[in-house]
Amino acid sequence: MFHEIEATYVAGLDGQWQSYEVFMSPVNWGLESGDRFEFNVVPTGERLTAPFEIADGVTIPMGSYRWNRYRFEGGLASKRQFSGQLTWSFGNFYSGKLDEWELSAAWKPSALVIVELTGARNAGRLREGHFTQDLIGTRLGVNVSPDLQVNSFVQYDNESRDVGTNTRLRWTFSSVGDLFVSTTTTCARPTRSRACGDGPSTRTSSW
Repeated sequence: MFHEIEATYVAGLDGQWQSYEVFMSPVNWGLESGDRFEFNVVPTGERLTAPFEIADGVTIPMGSYRWNRYRFEGGLASKRQFSGQLTWSFGNFYSGKLDEWELSAAWKPSALVIVELTGARNAGRLREGHFTQDLIGTRLGVNVSPDLQVNSFVQYDNESRDVGTNTRLRWTFSSVGDLFVSTTTTCARPTRSRACGDGPSTRTSSW
C-alpha cells in the first residue's frame, strides 16, 4: 500500500489562476496476487474565459468553477485468464454533477488468442442541460506464431453514431524486417432505423 499526492497549477500572464488540480490517493492497495484497489480525491478548479460546449446543446458559460471529484478503481491481475479493471468517478462538475464509468476486461482462452472489451459512459447533470456519452469497443488478437500476429478492433460511440473497425497484420519475415498491413473502415449510422451498411462509409488501407 502506498499514498500519493500530485498538484497542478496553471496561471495566466496576468498572474491570475486559470486551472488547478490536486490528485490525492489516500488508499492504493496492491495485493500479492496482482489485484489492486484505489480510492482518489481530486479537488479541481477552472476559469473559463469563453463559453465552453461540453456536449451537443450543453454550453457552460464563462466564469470560475471549483469542484471536488472522487474515484474508485479496482482491477484483476493481467496474469489471470480473465482480467479487468472497473473505474467509477463521481462528484461535482462545473455547475452540476458528473458520473463516469470505465470498464476494461480481457479473456485469454489460450496463449494464442485474447478477447478484450472496453466501455465508457459519462452522464452529466448540469444546470445548463444533461448529457450522456457512451463509447464501446472490442479487440480480438490472434498470435498465429511469434512472427505473425493479427489484431482487429471495433469501436462505437453514441455521439457520432459511427462504427469504426481497424484490422492490423504484423509479419516478421526476417530478423531485420517487418511487414505491417492495416485496414480501417468507418461506417456512419445516422438513424436508428438504418443499418450500418446502408449509410455512408469510408475505408482506407495501408502497408
